[in-house]
Amino acid sequence: MRRIAEALRGDFVISGRPAWGYGLLCALGICLPLLLGVRLGHVPQGAAMALGGYLTAFGDAPGLPYGERARKLLVAALMVTLGSGLGALIQPHPWPAAVVVGLVAMAGGYWPVISVSSVLAVALTYFAPSDMSVPVHMGITAAGGLLMTSFLVVLWPVRRLQPLRAAFEEAGTALADLLEAAGRAPLSDESWEALRRRGVTARDEAARAFSLYRVSEEDDRALERLLATLTRVFHETVALRVLRAAAVREDMGVEWAGELDAATGALAGALREAVTLGGPVALPEALAAMGRFADRVEEIRRTAHTGGAPLPAAALLGQVRRCLDRIGMAVRSVAQQAVEGVEVGPRLPRFGRLRKPVFSTGRHPVRLGLAVTLAMALMLVTHEHYAKWFVVTVIVSLRPAYRDTVERVALRTIGTAVGAAAAAVVLAVAPGHLYLLLFIAVCAVPGFALRGASYGYWTVFATPLSLMLSDFSVPLGWGAAAVRMALTIAGGALALLFARLLWPRGQRVELTRRMADMLEEHAALVRSLIDQDPDEVRARVSAAANAADRFSGSLDRLDKEPGGGAPRRLRDAVTAAQRLRDNALALFAVPPPSEESGPTATVLDMVADRLENVAEAIRTERPEAPADDLDGVLDELGAHVDVLAARRLDEVAEGAADRMTGVRRGIMHAAAARPTLKGLSAEAVRLASLTAPRR
Repeated sequence: MRRIAEALRGDFVISGRPAWGYGLLCALGICLPLLLGVRLGHVPQGAAMALGGYLTAFGDAPGLPYGERARKLLVAALMVTLGSGLGALIQPHPWPAAVVVGLVAMAGGYWPVISVSSVLAVALTYFAPSDMSVPVHMGITAAGGLLMTSFLVVLWPVRRLQPLRAAFEEAGTALADLLEAAGRAPLSDESWEALRRRGVTARDEAARAFSLYRVSEEDDRALERLLATLTRVFHETVALRVLRAAAVREDMGVEWAGELDAATGALAGALREAVTLGGPVALPEALAAMGRFADRVEEIRRTAHTGGAPLPAAALLGQVRRCLDRIGMAVRSVAQQAVEGVEVGPRLPRFGRLRKPVFSTGRHPVRLGLAVTLAMALMLVTHEHYAKWFVVTVIVSLRPAYRDTVERVALRTIGTAVGAAAAAVVLAVAPGHLYLLLFIAVCAVPGFALRGASYGYWTVFATPLSLMLSDFSVPLGWGAAAVRMALTIAGGALALLFARLLWPRGQRVELTRRMADMLEEHAALVRSLIDQDPDEVRARVSAAANAADRFSGSLDRLDKEPGGGAPRRLRDAVTAAQRLRDNALALFAVPPPSEESGPTATVLDMVADRLENVAEAIRTERPEAPADDLDGVLDELGAHVDVLAARRLDEVAEGAADRMTGVRRGIMHAAAARPTLKGLSAEAVRLASLTAPRR
């Protein structure tokens, strides 16, 4: 119960700036048809048109490019129109209607195109009989949807690039913050993971925004290059943090760390300026700071050649410098591309070949269909006009996870209490459609403005809207408010009953499968580091991260099951998997192994074998195979580094200080790979231990 209360408090946290302009546009799309209906004496028609616009707005996604938003809104308007037509068709047949509405709700659970707004259109139209014919009702609903669509995309020609620029700016700013943190003094794991998660999310959102713009072939390549550059900044930044932490543990003084901090801070500032102001003004200062750090590293290398510093540590610091150089080149590339820019002309949405439908799986759609069918049947027995409040509460409250259902029921009850009581007060003080219209506008503006910033406030304001619109032509009073409140509570109770009794637990089997998938994907990532094919490694990093995200999502859903709770060790396994990927990126940044590099491939094979053995044990429920002596091979790697250092010093004494020999290439790899391999192995062993089947 405490977790549910905390989640409800979190729902009312305003996480961003309210979009007041968006709220005004949505309110205008809803209130204009109502005002015209009242003034022209066609209140039912105005209410039907406003309801069509309101339900269409559910399909909007304000952060997307305008072309994609137009597609989504037009599809939503079509589905809402079809839903209203179906609701009007089944009005004369009450008992078959109960089954039809239940089937539509179940279909919506399987196929996201049939969204909740489409199901609401069927139910609300069925419970609001009118004198309009079915074609007329559908036409009025479609007009409301198209009116709302036109209002929401009216700024398309002048603001067409805003989502792209916003995504680009957010990704660059998040990566700049991550880069600044990677070069500073040790940051807590929690703070770093929060910054890293923000960087990953922003980069993914930028990739999604880029993919939704239809541009010329030349500009399309430019966008792809920009996205690839941002990805390179992210990978090198993660590697820099791992390598910096390893270098700090060596005995090389502290001066180099100050120079590195200054260089990363300057690069972060240059990247931030490039994405926000679109210019490379701060880039020369950042390159100068990089030069000072490179001079410091060269000084340490020369000192190591005379025995004044450990040679392996100097070689490790050289890898830090190369990593920083690659980040600098990437930041310069971002700055240059920001200056050049990409022009995208305004175009109407193109409806080409239909995309392959994506269907959901699981038992929730069946549960939703059964619950809605029962709700319809119960309300048919009562023959109450306000019965739709009961049915609608079941439709919007019943969620795949039990705890989500509890939260939805609580929020909807609060919203209904506020909305019904306020409407009754307004009409008791000043009866009439115009005052009710004013109340609807007061709910619509803050509701839609807060839609993307606070789910709790959105629900409180939006809950009364659909039902006020559907009841716009019906007299309201204290009795009606009490009936609505009682039916909302009853609908919430039915939703909770179905969520608790029908398949409330289903994540444990899915969790086991996804845990094995995560281990296998990380094993494949480790093996790809042997050959270090860039495209293969990057693809494996992405696949491993996606597998870990799916596993983490299963843990989240397990937490929401009745009496459920994800074991702490499995949450720790997600963290261990992320750190394994960080060490993998650091090893990928190291020069590839040569003949003199030692047992790097052997270590990677043994790590991958251990992860695959645990994954197989999870799938087959058999004991895992005995583990190899990983510690022994890591000790061999350390001894090999010492041997290479001695041989390299002999070469330096013979005058080969600046010549690229096989021994020099070997120590450049081995000295930098040793700490990253140790970190990678430690996290892999920890991941295997945390996920291994408990006997």
